[in-house]
Amino acid sequence: MTESTSVAAATRDARPPAAAPQAAAGYRPDIDVLRALAVLSVVVFHALPAALPGGFVGVDVFFVISGYLITSHLLRDLGESRFSLAAFYGRRIRRLFPALLVVLVGVYLFGWFNLLPDEFKSLGKHIAGGATSVANLVLWSEAGYFDASADHKPLLHLWSLGVEEQFYLAWPLLLWAASRARRGPRWTVLVLGALSFAANLAIVGHAPTAAFYWPVTRAWELMIGSLLACREARSPQPTPRHPELGVLAGLALLLGSMALMNARLTFPGGWALAPTLGAALLIHHGRTSRLMARLAARPVLLVGLISYPLYLVHWPILSFLRLMSIGVPAWYLRVAGALAAVPLAWLVYRCVERPARRSRRPRLVTALLLVLVLAIGYLGYNTYRRDGLAFRMSRLTERFAGGAHFDLDHDWRRGTCYLEGADQERFASTCVEPGSAPLVFLWGDSRAAAIYPGFVAQQGRFGVRLGEFSASGCPPLLGGNDHCGRIAAGALDALRAARPHTLVLTANWDAERLAALDRTVAAARAAGVERIVLLGQVATWQSSLPTLYWVYWRAHHVELPERSDFGIDPAARRFDLLGAATARRLGIDYVSAYDAMCNAAGCVTRSGDGRGRIVSFDGSHLTPDGARDVMSRIAPQLLH
Repeated sequence: MTESTSVAAATRDARPPAAAPQAAAGYRPDIDVLRALAVLSVVVFHALPAALPGGFVGVDVFFVISGYLITSHLLRDLGESRFSLAAFYGRRIRRLFPALLVVLVGVYLFGWFNLLPDEFKSLGKHIAGGATSVANLVLWSEAGYFDASADHKPLLHLWSLGVEEQFYLAWPLLLWAASRARRGPRWTVLVLGALSFAANLAIVGHAPTAAFYWPVTRAWELMIGSLLACREARSPQPTPRHPELGVLAGLALLLGSMALMNARLTFPGGWALAPTLGAALLIHHGRTSRLMARLAARPVLLVGLISYPLYLVHWPILSFLRLMSIGVPAWYLRVAGALAAVPLAWLVYRCVERPARRSRRPRLVTALLLVLVLAIGYLGYNTYRRDGLAFRMSRLTERFAGGAHFDLDHDWRRGTCYLEGADQERFASTCVEPGSAPLVFLWGDSRAAAIYPGFVAQQGRFGVRLGEFSASGCPPLLGGNDHCGRIAAGALDALRAARPHTLVLTANWDAERLAALDRTVAAARAAGVERIVLLGQVATWQSSLPTLYWVYWRAHHVELPERSDFGIDPAARRFDLLGAATARRLGIDYVSAYDAMCNAAGCVTRSGDGRGRIVSFDGSHLTPDGARDVMSRIAPQLLH
């Protein structure tokens, strides 16, 4: 067998992140081209997001491909009266689980030796979700203001695999039932696709995270591919008119989406129509297109061949690189990580996937894969339940500052005076302390909630009452009828009723927010507030401060100093200076939290004696100990 023949033969089994089988018509090199384009767009987006801001739509392309290939396969089996759920799920396991098992075991081993307990606990939960085909639902359930950023989740990308695996669980039975209905499967595909798309449009505006992760709001993308398969089942070898025009239109939609869309869009919504319809055009017209035939060069087909393991392998590499670095790694390190994923993906394919798929004992392989994947899933769940197996690093973590864990419900008054959920917009009546002492009214986002314990520690010293009105992601800015606008209106009503002596405004300040403070200050003055104070930006870090303790230890084999500029985000100082300028412009007082934390020797990382107590539990919010330390320095300016 020649090399070119072996490549072509191997490519027949190439798979996207759903590892779908080939369509009934046989090997489709044009689909391998589409797979290669899709996976490369995702890899480039993850490594260099500014270079291809819409590269994430490659996942939507995979959804269309999977819907087309899976439905083609099922319709063929149904038509030949050899449909078997056991055989179908067995093939799915043998195609999906080998590479998935390698990745889950690999990230667990890496995490064991390199992740702090909190990070390893989170990884364990994601391993359990990935092993049980519910990664998308796990990620949706934990989404929130203090959820770790995307690049700190090595298995974030398994959400798409979860969507597809849930499709695989339900679709064979639905298609079997539809094939026996009077209208046939095509009508079922149209109805389900329309309902899913409608649900997507209805939900994406007010619950974008749910619309992104839910299988119900993503199923229509797979239904587009399924609709193509139903059409071809009625006419097994359709010859589309003007295939070159169809391919050009599909490429224009797809490449345009990759170049022009970005992660700020509320996705999928209607935006996902462009890449999915582009993929559908390429699948429909690609079979007979000369342009697609020319694009099917051997290197492109090889990328299509390893598209599934490449998708699985590349993101953990980039994510671990971020976790082990101070801030975002340099572009060349990210490129190197992405390139390293290619040979690793090839090894996974050659040494694990292909042997498992070609085994002469498929039932044994299926059973073994199922047991092993569930075993690593249980191991991940056990790691999550046991808080990241802290004993792994007890000798080190016992040397680090404590205090990163605290009772946020109690210390921040979550749910009453600190509002966090999208359904929370009303403050409790207890947010203003009763009495006749001068009232200090603290209004802001989660930064206000974080520093509130410091106010509590100092109020007796200065003889003041306190009011706390804070909400995650909602700075003290008036205007608008959205979630934050309604919260701000409620805080303003409370301000008018309370008539405080001092109003303290604080938030995660940036230039845009500081520029919009005019209306808030004017409304406070109109409400009779005697003194308005702008509390500036606290020191922030480019990674979570507990992680930086570990990163510093690995690099220097000593504990992070009590004061250090290691990992400090320089933007905090810029916004501190801008805050001071804003206060002067508005004619209000300014207190610099940054100056209270930082000097020429660096910014404070812990307070107290001995191990001390860490001042930030992430990279930007103070712990209660940190809040008390900072407020002990600035209280005379704030509470006099």
